[in-house]
Amino acid sequence: MCEASTPEVLVDVFSVSILIEALAPSKLSTVSGYRGVKDLNIVHFAYTPHVIRPPLERIVVDSLEGREFTLGRHLREYALQALKHPLIRTNTAFGYLMLAIPLAYILGRATVFGDDLKSARTLVDKYSPYVVEGLRKEGSGDFYSALKIASMRHIGNYFGSIPSVTEVDEELFNKVTLWDVLRDSMNIDLVSHEIVTGFKRVLEVYEYLSLMEGLEDLLIRVGSAHTKLLGEYIDTLVLKSRGLNAALTLKHLSNLRMVVSDETWAVIDTYVREQKLNPGSISDIVAAGVALYQVRGLC
Repeated sequence: MCEASTPEVLVDVFSVSILIEALAPSKLSTVSGYRGVKDLNIVHFAYTPHVIRPPLERIVVDSLEGREFTLGRHLREYALQALKHPLIRTNTAFGYLMLAIPLAYILGRATVFGDDLKSARTLVDKYSPYVVEGLRKEGSGDFYSALKIASMRHIGNYFGSIPSVTEVDEELFNKVTLWDVLRDSMNIDLVSHEIVTGFKRVLEVYEYLSLMEGLEDLLIRVGSAHTKLLGEYIDTLVLKSRGLNAALTLKHLSNLRMVVSDETWAVIDTYVREQKLNPGSISDIVAAGVALYQVRGLC
């Protein structure tokens, strides 16, 4: 029997994977081992598994007991706890939880029906419709409330028919579903894009990590996955907070990793940290891929 099929272990994996991603060395400008960026450092991430565990526990129980999928209230619960925790007091896991909560729900459903948890792509294809169905029914009020609590105004700055987080008429938030918000913002937000399109990049990371034969070089492999992904995609957290030029700079610099020495890479890393550029969307996707990989390793 797969050890990961127990709810406790499943929650352990999704709670700790964000810390594993943060510990990985040689990542460009994000929290990477002992190196921090902006107001974030490894100590914040050391305490993060504690505050994200309760919402992850609740979503796994919901999944196992056949309750409908919801996302916003769990994000709101996380934001309230993270901002008041004396050793965190900042957002470390909002984007990660947007991915981890539906993936944990999917694996919970798979456990109920006795599926092989090693087949991540098959499970995502099979059980994502449960997530989509829940999001189509869920109002976006809790999601917007979570954004406000976490002070993530740039993330909630939407265009067109989707209200921005600065909207004063809060009744508008529940006139659109959470699915509407994610779908209509997917082209300017990588995390939303992942949920709407079936976790394509998360699965890329999972499959990249699955090429390893053991856990000995996991952190190095995670760092390489981050560099690879950042070289392929524009980080939308940087795009929305710092603009297109900054996002393109990170993408281009990441592509230099294969052709520069470790010493030159360290100089590049120091430079972008001084610019306070944090490719957090890529980190969230990599952390979610780590979680799927860790589940695979337990089977």
